[in-house]
Amino acid sequence: MNFQLDITTLLYLFIFGNLFIALLVTFYRFYFPKDIASCVFIAAKWVQVLYWSSILLWDVIPRFIGIPLSNGLILAGGFMEIAALLMMMGMFGRRVKLYYLVLIVGSIISFCMIALFFNHPNLRVASTSLWSMFFVILPAYLLTSNKERTPLQSMLGFVFYAFGLSMLGRAFAALFLEPGMGALSANTAQYLYYLGMFFLLIVGTAAFILLSNEHSYKKLKKMATYDTLTGILSRRAFLLEAEVKLTLAVRKQEYYSLLLLDLDHFKEVNDTYGHDKGDKVLQAFAFTIESSLGNDDLFGRVGGEEFAVLLYGLNEEDSGRKAEQLRTAVMDAPKLNLPCGYTVSIGVITVLPTPRTFFNMLYKLSDRALYQAKQQGRNCVVISR
Repeated sequence: MNFQLDITTLLYLFIFGNLFIALLVTFYRFYFPKDIASCVFIAAKWVQVLYWSSILLWDVIPRFIGIPLSNGLILAGGFMEIAALLMMMGMFGRRVKLYYLVLIVGSIISFCMIALFFNHPNLRVASTSLWSMFFVILPAYLLTSNKERTPLQSMLGFVFYAFGLSMLGRAFAALFLEPGMGALSANTAQYLYYLGMFFLLIVGTAAFILLSNEHSYKKLKKMATYDTLTGILSRRAFLLEAEVKLTLAVRKQEYYSLLLLDLDHFKEVNDTYGHDKGDKVLQAFAFTIESSLGNDDLFGRVGGEEFAVLLYGLNEEDSGRKAEQLRTAVMDAPKLNLPCGYTVSIGVITVLPTPRTFFNMLYKLSDRALYQAKQQGRNCVVISR
């Protein structure tokens, strides 16, 4: 089949398509906080508008200026779009930056060598296509190999793989099948290239918007699940998880221990040293407790200076021993320049639950034991029986 392409029409299609997308994402993010990923993605779309527009200038300005300029713009725009997507997902680390630095330097050297010594259209097409392939292979791998990937990320990764494969096919066609092939040649390879670019234009933009929303949802979910100051479970999240654990303990007939912990004289710390020092005490306390717990234990902040720990599978003696271990760990922890330091009182309840065991009841019994610990002089453990 012989495809007859109107290259000029295609160029105008891409110019106005990219212009529309650039305006769309610019206004879409206008009222949102200006995070770096969004700014880079919007800038990438405007660079791509410049790239497609620059091709129309090849008949106006010297080719030795216009062609390198266009090649630089397309790689810059593609790199910025990929970087924005990786930033959005927290994948734009040091190694990724180094990888793209090597690609950018390599592509510049390659373009200069071809322009100076082998200035043939098919070599320019092959070089641009191969570098484009290397630009998309890494994000394709990162998106599809990530253990915590979402279906959307997997789909985008396979789109990148498909685009990389099409770039490899275009380079092969330019080198071996169409020796006279240039950037504006009308043949099957070019048809597939422009079709792939148009598809990537639509998919890339949609993916960015969807990933942005997905990322925002994860942030909101994290804010609802974890306490912002200490990084441990929030009250609501802890209570929900504790209910689930109780149901499991009933079914498996495992011991279930609830510990309520309250920092002693914490109000005096706030009143004497200020809330900044109080926040640091809470953070240090949470770190000390969390470091002493196992992976299956739950730890949450259920009040201002009140915390809760859920131990699964420990009988009364073992849970009491664990509570004493936590109390000692807090007492021996660094005091953050507090002359009197800080200690913790702990109330404990351990049961072998039945279907008639309710979490609210356990919470009240543990809270009563905590009150007794306060009455007995603080810095001690009381086990509810």
